[in-house]
Order: sequence, then structure tokens, then C-alpha cells
Amino acid sequence: MTSLGSAVVQYSGFISLAIIAVVLSLLYRIDLARQFPKELSLIRERSNAKHFSIKTRLAFYFRCSSLYHDIWEKFSKKGLPVLVPTLGTRKDIFLPNGSIKWVLSQPASVLGMWEAFSEMFQLGHSLGHEKYMLDTWTVDVSRKVLTQDLEDFIDPVWEELQLAVEDFFGLDTENWCTLDLLETIRKVINRASSRFAGTLTGRNDDYLTTVIKSIDSVVANAGVVGFMPVSLRPIFGRLACWNTHSMLVALESHVKVALEKRLAHITSNPDDESTDPVDLEQRLLRYAFQHRPSELQTSNLTRRLVMTNLGFVYQGSFAAANMVRNILESDSKHDTIAILRDEAKHFKAAEPDASRLWRRQNISRMVFADSAARESLRLNTVPTRALVRQVMVDGLKTDTGLPLPKGALVSFVSQPMHTDPDLFPDPNTYDPFRFVRLREADSNSDAKKESQPSTDTADGTLRSPHSFLSTANLLIFGRGRNSCPGRYLVDCQLKMLISYLFTHYDIKFVDEKDRPTNKWLLEFIFPPKGVKIVARRRATAQ
Repeated sequence: MTSLGSAVVQYSGFISLAIIAVVLSLLYRIDLARQFPKELSLIRERSNAKHFSIKTRLAFYFRCSSLYHDIWEKFSKKGLPVLVPTLGTRKDIFLPNGSIKWVLSQPASVLGMWEAFSEMFQLGHSLGHEKYMLDTWTVDVSRKVLTQDLEDFIDPVWEELQLAVEDFFGLDTENWCTLDLLETIRKVINRASSRFAGTLTGRNDDYLTTVIKSIDSVVANAGVVGFMPVSLRPIFGRLACWNTHSMLVALESHVKVALEKRLAHITSNPDDESTDPVDLEQRLLRYAFQHRPSELQTSNLTRRLVMTNLGFVYQGSFAAANMVRNILESDSKHDTIAILRDEAKHFKAAEPDASRLWRRQNISRMVFADSAARESLRLNTVPTRALVRQVMVDGLKTDTGLPLPKGALVSFVSQPMHTDPDLFPDPNTYDPFRFVRLREADSNSDAKKESQPSTDTADGTLRSPHSFLSTANLLIFGRGRNSCPGRYLVDCQLKMLISYLFTHYDIKFVDEKDRPTNKWLLEFIFPPKGVKIVARRRATAQ
């Protein structure tokens, strides 16, 4: 959930803002407002440096991949912390991975996760209040649904995903249709996720388009406002978010009547849920009716809906687009599509009751699809650092004795770790069944205690550390009690998508050789726009 960039942001505007941020940093020397410990090294600066050079600051904007790999190779991997210039005038502390356990052990009153997200997303300006990040009642309700009750919600998602694939990929079994990969997959995931989050307007195309635009706008605004020095945000922050405000008005116009109708139903049936719609929005409305009556205005609920969609649509759609692309690219070497089709066929045949197909015990058998999904996220997660926290108290020291000033952000670099050749052979190559082999190696070894199935703290399930849902070895979903609960929905959606898509369609690239690659935009990695595919419905699904 910590993306701040967006594929919709124009590079020219981003470059201009980057230059402005650097100039403001040099003029105002914002770093003097928060004194960092002298023993903390400044990335790429001499040992006695007090400020970052222009060259180092510009590296975050234009060569962040190289900068973050330096963090990993020269500091984190060696057990050392480092200070790094990030967005605007901010400087963040990157801790070594040996401090992960210490960070996770600290209470929220000491190291605040949501306070860190609030600083990064700047929702006080885009959505009008920080409560949409800091008051986490919607997260608490969502976590219960995702970790305990997901099977009650998943069948409508499966139904919607199939319909969305057919709508956007077509039903023609004779002619190929040309599609933009990223744009099409975002539409499919938006439809499926919206069915889970709340079927407020059916399949209204204008509504679904507004959902995407509102999410993109919030993310882009987070970057724009984050560039500004703190002193200027109250003056210019809301002005910079004017487009988001117009998107919110448009989104509320779509959902207002449906929300009011649902609230009227709850008012008339306060203790009877038997006729409630089966989606997350209804659970949230029920909770708000009982515990947050001040948020029952449709304007508040619309903003909460944006945050829900941000969690389930934004990164989920990028993950799906990356996965489909990776599968197509790896097919000639690994026979990826045939293997996944065969697994999907046996998966479906093993459960004669269609209403029980997408149950957790069944999904766990899809080890090849699971590996393909985990490997894609290993290479392609949008955020490239994890476990971001804000220091909430004075006088705090890390497990190694490093003083942490109040208000500072601490985090751990992730993407360079995920592509470290010491951890993953041939790390920059997509190997779809890498984690299948690791599972098999574990099952054949009696010596590797650390590779035995580990308990997932979110749902109490024992699973392989190489499974998609596991938070071991990778920093994709965070760690500990605050690990991302949205991964349970993403896990289902990705496996639903590839099992249906590749058993019912033949798909290939328009251009097998000259295709754009994923790009770093600041500290985020986005799938490229403009990748074209052709698809044709298979006459007989296999």
C-alpha cells in the first residue's frame, strides 16, 4: 500500500518537480530541522558530510535503482544503517535486515506504521483528513474478512472475473483481437475487486473508470504534495489536489443512491444480516452504523471506498499485468502456459462441487501457479522498500544502539534483496517454477529446519515458506501482525485469472522481440504501458 508514483504521471512534470524539490532543499536546508545521529552515514557522501550533494539527491529521482542497490550492498547486507535522501526534502533511515525483528517488536505508540503511511500518502490534502489513514477501523474489518471469512465472499469474485475476461478479451474463436496488456488487465482486476469491495453500481463502465481515475489521482497527489517542504503544504497542498477533489465528487455521484439505500436497509434491519449483500462494503457499513455513526455521510463513505479500492485494485492490477506478461515471456523456455493449463485442468476436476472450487485447501494445491505468482512479485513489486515506520517518541534507540530522532521514517530496502544473486541464482530472470523446486528441495531435506512449514500469524495456517502467501524470505507483504491481509484476495485473483485466461484463450505478444520493460519511477517499479497482445478464444477449453 505504500505506492507514491503512478504510471499516469507525465515524466516531464515529474522531472520539473524533482528539480524544484532539490532547489528547495538546498535553499532551506530542511535537514537542519531534524538532527540525525552523527554516527549515521549519508549514502554516497564522505564520512564527515553534513548534507547531501545535488548529485546524490538527483540520484533518487533519476537513478533510484542504482541508489537502492547501494543501500543493500554497501549497508543493509553488511548490517549497517544509512541515511538516504528521498522524496522532496525528506531523508529516511534505512536499517539493516538484522533489525527487522526489533522493529516488529515495537508497539505502534513507539514505531507507527499508519503514521508513516500518512506521511507518504498525504491524505489530509487529497481526501481532506488524515483519519482515512490513521483511524484504521476499515482495515480491522477488512482483515477479519480476508483472514477468516474470505470463502464466504470469493464465489462472486470468481463469477465476476470470468465475465470480465470474456467482456474484455472477447468470445471470437476464429479471429485474433489486439489488446493493450496493462489497460485490459487493470479493467479485469478492477471489475473483480469491485465485486469484492462493493457492488454499488453493478457493471457501470463510467463508475469503474472513475474508480481507476480516483485511485491514480490520490497516488499522484501523494507524490506532488510529498515534494513540498512541510511549511508549504498547508498553503499549496489542497490546491495541488484539485483533480482528486473533482474525482471524489464524480465518484460520490455514482454511489450516493446505493449507499443511502443500504443504510436505510441497515436502519430497518439493525440485527438481521440475512438479506445483506455479500461484499466488504456491507460489512463496513454495518460496522460504521454501530461504531462510527459520524462517518455515515456519503462523502465520508466515498473516501473510505477510495481507500478500499486503493488496497485491492491498484497494486493487484499491476501484479496481475506483470504476471501475465512474465508467463508469456517465459513460455518458450519453460513451457509455462502448458504446465499452468494442465494444473488448472486437474484443479477443476478434483473438486466436482463448483461452489467449493475456490476454497483454501483446494487453492493450496496449485503449486505451479503459486510459484509463478510469487516469482513475478519477487521481481516486480511496485514499492521497493518495506516495513516503513515513523518514530513516535524521543530517546528511542535501535537494537544496535542507533538513536532514532522523533518524526524520522525508518524502513528496509526490499527489491535489491529480492534480486541478490547470493539469495536467488540468476536473480533478474523470471523463473516461473523457481519456488516449486525450492519446495521440492525442502521436502527432500531433513536438515534444513528453517525451511519447514512456518505458521502464518494472520490466519494461523501452516504453510511452506516458499508459498505465495508466506511472508518468509521476501518482504513483499511485510512481516508480523501487520503483514498485508490483502494478499489473501490477491492470491485468489491471480490464480483465478491465469487458470481461466490460459485455459480459455490463446495469447501471444504482437511483437515478440521489441517490447518495453518495467521502469523505475522514483522508488517504484511500474509495468510498461503500450505492450500489445493478441488473444483468441479457444474453441474448446482445455
